[in-house]
Amino acid sequence: MNISNLIDQGLNLMMLGMGMVFFILGLLVIIIKVVSNILMRYEPTVTGPQVKTQGPAKIDDDVVTAISIAIQRFRSK
Repeated sequence: MNISNLIDQGLNLMMLGMGMVFFILGLLVIIIKVVSNILMRYEPTVTGPQVKTQGPAKIDDDVVTAISIAIQRFRSK
């Protein structure tokens, strides 16, 4: 056996291994998608109660005043 024959066998083995991994991973993706579609057909869709969102809550005037005073004191330092 010479070196070129060994390199040829190594490349063939590498391509076979990479091809098998690619095939198995592709098969795994297809199986997962099929099982997901089957389960989604039989899974009941549950919708929660519709919650009406409100706007931002009103901030108390005392809190606004306290924040304003704190900002003024911080900036005056």
